[in-house]
Amino acid sequence: MDLGFLRRLFDESGDYVSVYLDTDKVHERNSSEALEIRWHDARRELAAQGARQATLDAVAEVVLDPDEVSPGRAVFARDGAVVFSGAMDAPPRREIARYAPLPHLMPLLAQHRPPIPHVRVFANRTGGEVVAVGGSGDAWRDWMAGRQWPVHKVKVGGWSQDKFQRRAEETWEQNARQLAGEVIAAADQIGARHVIISGDVRTRTMLLEHLSVPLRESAALVDREVTADSPTMAEAADQALSDWADRDRRQRFEDWGTYLAHDQAVQSLPLTLTALRNRQAAHVFVADNPHSVATAWIGPGGADVAVTRAELESRGVTNPVEDRADAGIVRAIACTDAELHFLPDDLVVTGDADAFGGVARPRDGIGGTLRFPPLISV
Repeated sequence: MDLGFLRRLFDESGDYVSVYLDTDKVHERNSSEALEIRWHDARRELAAQGARQATLDAVAEVVLDPDEVSPGRAVFARDGAVVFSGAMDAPPRREIARYAPLPHLMPLLAQHRPPIPHVRVFANRTGGEVVAVGGSGDAWRDWMAGRQWPVHKVKVGGWSQDKFQRRAEETWEQNARQLAGEVIAAADQIGARHVIISGDVRTRTMLLEHLSVPLRESAALVDREVTADSPTMAEAADQALSDWADRDRRQRFEDWGTYLAHDQAVQSLPLTLTALRNRQAAHVFVADNPHSVATAWIGPGGADVAVTRAELESRGVTNPVEDRADAGIVRAIACTDAELHFLPDDLVVTGDADAFGGVARPRDGIGGTLRFPPLISV
């Protein structure tokens, strides 16, 4: 998970309001009244913590918006303005009202994982359709705001069929090559690494032969003739991408275990924060623990995070402050171009190393791979 899009939130620190609220207006009687009560309680708690009224007014405009229909909402504000908000597809696991130096983003990232750019393709002997879902630029912000991802659609139609079998084969081959070109172009445009293909069995096979090797190896086939923009295709794509993301996460974690054995990775909160502070962490693995109360010390710089105050002061950081460790971790990842990965859920629950090739859950539920050796000391 690339968190670079969040970096602008950390240009300044201090006086951050973080609110996670159940905003479901569909499955609850008197939903508007219930929402107002929940927000009233959250606002009172934030005011008691010291939040400014202007900042709370800005949050209220978002959470009480009558046009807002998402079941949950996370809002982050400071200095009288909302700086970021995220629509959630389910109520938050815990309602949060927090006033602190940093925004509390980890629950949003854990519950509302990012979608994956991909290309959906329908192909048969008489036509084809390519739908690119996702994209660069503001795609992350569109997703967080609850807006649909950009969809780019290309139709390749009018494929002719000759009455002579040889000519028909040549036509299908040309059409498959043309469609493959559209798929590759669409994938390049949005940075997609995955393609989901439905349609005629023979045409699917021919199409695969003309795709680039990475797309061919990541392709998922839907054994039905459903159009690229149909709900059935969307459901199949979601399942395929979920399976891929789970495999990728597990493989990366197994790789972490290998790197750890060769002093190219770290585990535990102190060592991982040191790696982040030194801008040495490439991939950070975190257990999804909504009940965590671990704290850390932070300074004004994006990578200023440590278990103890003395560690930052030894670096010349004056007046470090204490905040949630996971808030400091998110900031450090976003500001050092590292990537965030959540540990596989079954490993978090059971800690069973045998299920992961002998790789055990990292100490303190956190670890990271290093960009360069040697191992740094705390």
